[in-house]
Amino acid sequence: MQAWTERPTEIAHLLNPAFCALVLVHSVRGFLEETAEGLPYPLIFLVLPVVLHKPTRDALPTSVATKMHPWLENHQQVQVGFADRCASVIDHTREAMVFAVAHNLLQITNDARIKAPEHRLRRPRWPPDSEPAVCLDKARFIGRWMARAGQTATLYAMWGIRP
Repeated sequence: MQAWTERPTEIAHLLNPAFCALVLVHSVRGFLEETAEGLPYPLIFLVLPVVLHKPTRDALPTSVATKMHPWLENHQQVQVGFADRCASVIDHTREAMVFAVAHNLLQITNDARIKAPEHRLRRPRWPPDSEPAVCLDKARFIGRWMARAGQTATLYAMWGIRP
């Protein structure tokens, strides 16, 4: 991971820990809407590659009732380069997790699940159709969708990657 001062400005802005943490928080909260167990830790590494990649984000279905596996079969283009995108943001995901845990936005349980404390977050004043606002909405959707999609190993296999 590059030092903050050595990062290109575009990367520093897009992948800053506070924004990425907010994306992760929305995803975990979405997951918790569907099940109280908490998001399995390995699944956190799928969130940023899906949400921050505009073609994938734009291709996502509009309802969590859409089954993930058939959707992925019909949208194989989202899997192209997915493993590389996952690998390229691992450090940013970890950095965002450290930020989120340090600021009590997320908690990791003893059984390696991620939960979000009940306190209320003030929603940023972004226009609803702005890219950051859309990212947060899609992060919540991804969390809910993953909660309905099955076991961690199954999700990784569906996306064509290994933990």
